[in-house]
Amino acid sequence: MLALTHVIVTLLVIQLLMLDRNEAFIALTFGVFIDLDHLLGLGTYAKANGIAPLMDMDTLMNPGGQWKSMLHSPMALAMVAPISYVVRMAIPVLFWGVHVSMDYLEESFLGHFSNLEAMLGALAAIALVTMRYSKYVESFSFSDIRTYLKMEVSSVRAHLRLDPQAAF
Repeated sequence: MLALTHVIVTLLVIQLLMLDRNEAFIALTFGVFIDLDHLLGLGTYAKANGIAPLMDMDTLMNPGGQWKSMLHSPMALAMVAPISYVVRMAIPVLFWGVHVSMDYLEESFLGHFSNLEAMLGALAAIALVTMRYSKYVESFSFSDIRTYLKMEVSSVRAHLRLDPQAAF
């Protein structure tokens, strides 16, 4: 799956479960940032196939061209489950499972960069915005979508420190 699709679905599940910031960080780690393992598999892939295939998108997108580490296999459960046990939360296992399931869905049914994957991402984004907007309407007595979108954009800017007023 595309990283953006993983981000949207992970944020949607975070909203559904009403996780706090600390739990959301753990969820994002196992639901999205687990894809940093591609960097670990990059060396092995380059040794086996050379450097040239790294620049060819068609080669990278076929199932044999994926350079994933053990974190994308069922064997990773042997690492993720003890982490869940130690932190006394099911969040790592749950979000790792969602991530790996999404990748399996893409490889087995949807295809890389397919229209179906784009539709899944769009539907998840619509569901996420709908949930957040309904919470916004409950919190504030007016339901102006324009004001809501401004609030969301300013919130993102503040978190990313793009808003000069929010810096300090």
